[in-house]
Amino acid sequence: MIKAVFIDYTGTILQFRGKDYDEMLTRFVEHSQIKTREEAFQWYMDHLRLMERDCYGDNFLTEEEIIDKLLVNAEDEVKLREDHTIMHTLMQNFWMYAPLYSDVPEFLSLCTLPVYILMDNNSGYAKVCLRRNNLHAYGVISGEDVRAYKPRVEIFNKALEMAGCQPEEVIHVGDDLEGDIQGALNAGITPVLIDRRSEHRDAKCRRVRSLIEVLPYINRENTGK
Repeated sequence: MIKAVFIDYTGTILQFRGKDYDEMLTRFVEHSQIKTREEAFQWYMDHLRLMERDCYGDNFLTEEEIIDKLLVNAEDEVKLREDHTIMHTLMQNFWMYAPLYSDVPEFLSLCTLPVYILMDNNSGYAKVCLRRNNLHAYGVISGEDVRAYKPRVEIFNKALEMAGCQPEEVIHVGDDLEGDIQGALNAGITPVLIDRRSEHRDAKCRRVRSLIEVLPYINRENTGK
């Protein structure tokens, strides 16, 4: 029986959109060798994942510390010439004020199980986002709480401890094949891939295009119908 739902934050709840996000990418393109916003986003995501992979335990860096290192790296790699404080602030604002996906409020209002948010950056950002959108989650678990990022099992184990559940009693919903899907599998948790653009038709796990599709899946699992 499913007793709780774990859900990713950025990319699953929070869209990669908004005025702060747009300004950040625009500044990156205008003041570096990168030519398009798409390339800027890909550069950021590739480097972020590489740095997160090595950040755990004594080597842990917070997401904000990683951002600062990425900006320094961008100066060397792509000749970024932009004020680091401005870029850092834009990223912080993005984590709090970017628009939600349209299915998030309905999912949170209709889900009868406790929902816990698992995120890499500081939990305070998600808490601000939830408050300003009048939404509720039972808990927010950050990589900072365990000094490790997804797909390492520490963050999933912390969420299980907070929820008071065993791995087989929860599902984890996320948009990232490595961090969310493989991370959940590493912890013995059933993953559900949110694939809004149908980009991962060959994924070896349950795949949905909307969070609302998760609700009947929970019902079937809990009723056997």
